[in-house]
Amino acid sequence: MSDLPVAQAKGKRTYKRHLGNYLLDKRLQLRYVAFVTILSALISGTLGYLIWKQENRATEAVVDDAAMNMAAADSAKSKAEWSEIKEFIRSELHSDDNNLILTMVGVGVGLVFVLSAFLLIMTHKVAGPLYKVAGYFDKMHEGHLGDVWPLRKWDMLKHFYGVFKETHDTLRERAQHDNEAVGRFLEACSAAGIGRDGEVGHALDELESYKKSRDEALA
Repeated sequence: MSDLPVAQAKGKRTYKRHLGNYLLDKRLQLRYVAFVTILSALISGTLGYLIWKQENRATEAVVDDAAMNMAAADSAKSKAEWSEIKEFIRSELHSDDNNLILTMVGVGVGLVFVLSAFLLIMTHKVAGPLYKVAGYFDKMHEGHLGDVWPLRKWDMLKHFYGVFKETHDTLRERAQHDNEAVGRFLEACSAAGIGRDGEVGHALDELESYKKSRDEALA
């Protein structure tokens, strides 16, 4: 249904997928994709901020402890020298913290992308059957009761679709049975020599026209 043939080799069709093939019901699918994307971004951002804050606290604690230990071991250095040493240690540790944050941002963006893509595919598996059923309902509204084709093997809602197909097939069988009865009636009228003049003939013409339209609808 949503696959587009783009080449044919050795008697087999090949298919190329586009993003639009997965968006059968944009309003339904994008709503859930947007919700998960925003929720994932909030969770990742909150966790990242908490870890970054904790890393800063740990860095300051390490810097203070290191400075105190070195000052106790070597009291000959001036206050300005110890300040420079502390800033050097702080800058090195903050550099590591920043690298960690960048890594977390990359992981968070990748996680959001993967979850969004996964949800898009999963909603496509649900939207696909609903899209097909809606199409069959439109045809039924127009009087057409053609064949109902099975779902793809990876689609969901198979039980729901199976019940719909069974109901549709039952209506189709009844319509075929009624149409066959009309055909037998017209054949009996023709065999009996009933003419097509007057009101009876006009009614038979209308009945024959109706049978032809039903044959087309059931084709």
